[in-house]
Amino acid sequence: MKKITLSVAALAIAISSYGQCDIPSDPNYVDYNLALKQFKAVEYQLLDLIDAVRMDMYYGHFDQAKGMYYINEMVKLQSRNRDLMADTYKAFSIGENMTRIDNNLR
Repeated sequence: MKKITLSVAALAIAISSYGQCDIPSDPNYVDYNLALKQFKAVEYQLLDLIDAVRMDMYYGHFDQAKGMYYINEMVKLQSRNRDLMADTYKAFSIGENMTRIDNNLR
């Protein structure tokens, strides 16, 4: 009976101490939810701009060459945004994670 009581008490202490950690002290900490919202916001803004340029081309405000130049530049920005998002959400192998942990402890 004492073993059960001690294990429950240890579990309660572990749970309460874990709940007190708000933000890790790691300088490389990234809030992934905030980063994902920002990446999506940039993605949607670029899509809106591309649609606006296509609409201006359709109604004759831009000629085809100038409109396609702007669209190609925005597609390049989309590609860079997606590359940044992929780098942020990169999955590390166990060895890479251990190396990062070792480097942070020094």
